[in-house]
Amino acid sequence: MKTLELSFKGSDKRVKHLRLKYVNADLTPTEVQALMKQVADAKLFAKGEVDLYAEPLRAEIVETTKTALVGGPQPVPAPAV
Repeated sequence: MKTLELSFKGSDKRVKHLRLKYVNADLTPTEVQALMKQVADAKLFAKGEVDLYAEPLRAEIVETTKTALVGGPQPVPAPAV
């Protein structure tokens, strides 16, 4: 699974992360930078007086893989007739 992890600095100077799953892996840095600016400018995310995503810092695509160690996919039982 690919996740887009966006990092912002809040108005309280603490780093906050916004993770979006199932993203388009073909996003360009310019597109992501524009998205981050829109998120910061919208000021939609606040906790009290703190703007959580005030200043864009960085963006990364994180790929997660899962490897079965024991067991595996269980076969689907045939329907009873």
